[in-house]
Amino acid sequence: MGKSFSPSLEKFRRITSGTGYLPEIDGLRFIAISWVVVLMHLSNIININLYGRQLITDEFVAKIILEGGNGVNFFFMISGFILALPFLKEKLYQGPKVSLKQYYWRRLTRLEPPYIAALLIAFFLVVVAGKYSFSELAPHFLASLFYLHNVIFDSQSKVLGVAWSLEVEVQFYLLAPFLSYVFLLKSTIWRRLLLLLLIGLGGLKQFNDSWNPASPFINFACFFLLGMLLADLYASKWRLINNSRLCGWSGIIIFAGLHFVFSPDGIGLFFLKMCLLAVFFYIGITNPGWKRLLSIQWISIIGGMCYSIYLLHLLIMAMATKLLEKIPVENKLAGYLLYAILILAAVLLGCGLFYRLVEQPCMKREWYKNIFKRKQTTVKPG
Repeated sequence: MGKSFSPSLEKFRRITSGTGYLPEIDGLRFIAISWVVVLMHLSNIININLYGRQLITDEFVAKIILEGGNGVNFFFMISGFILALPFLKEKLYQGPKVSLKQYYWRRLTRLEPPYIAALLIAFFLVVVAGKYSFSELAPHFLASLFYLHNVIFDSQSKVLGVAWSLEVEVQFYLLAPFLSYVFLLKSTIWRRLLLLLLIGLGGLKQFNDSWNPASPFINFACFFLLGMLLADLYASKWRLINNSRLCGWSGIIIFAGLHFVFSPDGIGLFFLKMCLLAVFFYIGITNPGWKRLLSIQWISIIGGMCYSIYLLHLLIMAMATKLLEKIPVENKLAGYLLYAILILAAVLLGCGLFYRLVEQPCMKREWYKNIFKRKQTTVKPG
């Protein structure tokens, strides 16, 4: 899509090297990051840091907030979808051959620099805050640096806690080219049945082992595979509901009711939640009304910044709440709204700056070649 951005927002637009940019995918990323950052992390950090756990005392409300974790699974689905498309097009639609060397190098040069920068920032802040000493934190830093913290320590990183899911993502990045051999099956029915079988087995594995941030890729494989199945459907131009209006309303109903399905309460609810996430995802990328909504400039731009927001939002929230402790508000609702606005503003400001200075430059292919280039100067003849 040749979506144009206003001049004031253009500088924040995701830089893409190809012609396949889908702003609605960034819109879905916006929804996923909102579920995690706003519904779950923001609510919890205000409740714990500013109200001493006295703000959210109702169990039903606490369950809804916990369902914000669906955003992580939604991100896994998006990764499965995005990374499967080029392999799928190569194997099923005579598309260009995917170079594994370029595939792995692109993942490394695109994601590694912002991650290392975020790790260094977090390491410095944690040590300065006196939570851990340099020597205590150094092994955790090194394990996180090589995406091995989950494996070595069987826990979230003490340096950058959110990085547990990035370690799972990296495992998928390594395996995606091999998982994509499923697209060598030319029979549409057998290929999709195989994917459904693997998704079902993966779902049983995840539910029975319970959700654990230190779990390996296998415990979250069902969501990546679900994204790959959606890519298969999308590439074949399959439509869930032919009636555009009915499809649009279905998306609204699912979006409104999604977090009232408490997936940890039973295996049936868990698989129902998976299906609802998949249906909502597919409506978002195929229904004209939802595509327009998700492609709204500020929505797709914030969604395009999700990696920077993901890396730094908890650090910024923790620092912001330290300052907001000095601004007590007696009315709980008014206090929550005030704190939420100020904290989210700090997150957008801090993460937007990190995005512009660190992440966005790494979106350019072969950006690293410009680092050592000397500026050419021309000498005018005297």
